[in-house]
Amino acid sequence: MFLTKLGLLVLRVVTGAALVAHGYPKLFGGEGRSAPDFMNRLFGSNYPEAVTTSSREKFAQGLESMGVPNPQAAAVVSGLAEFGGGLALIAGFMTRFAALAVIVNMLVAIRKAHWSTGFYGRGGYELAAQLGAGATTLLLAGPGLLSLDGIFRRGSKKAKEAKS
Repeated sequence: MFLTKLGLLVLRVVTGAALVAHGYPKLFGGEGRSAPDFMNRLFGSNYPEAVTTSSREKFAQGLESMGVPNPQAAAVVSGLAEFGGGLALIAGFMTRFAALAVIVNMLVAIRKAHWSTGFYGRGGYELAAQLGAGATTLLLAGPGLLSLDGIFRRGSKKAKEAKS
């Protein structure tokens, strides 16, 4: 039982961190912009350049070239699914809702951006598939007890028991 709880925690944190790393530049990146120092240290030496060279506008242009409708709004929604969904998964807060948002986002990314390349290699969909699979596991299994959702659930059960 403890190993299952630990496994779900590891899955949530690693999947969430990868999503945060990809979502942050889409929402907050751009020329002259930088991520907080702790993010640059956590995500490595390539991260500052990724933040500087990415932006919501560039992402929206890419979406437009792929035929995504309303690319400005889609860029924000995708960035929020990744960044916000990643933070929610790390914390285990509203996990199933966040996981569903990530799954939809990854399915669209696979179909619109990566499908023609195939599973493996530069431009392939292996990362999107892996992130989607992690989110699907969390949607089906839940976040585990080592999460904010688990803490809130235990707290509400205790409150119900106290009322009985």
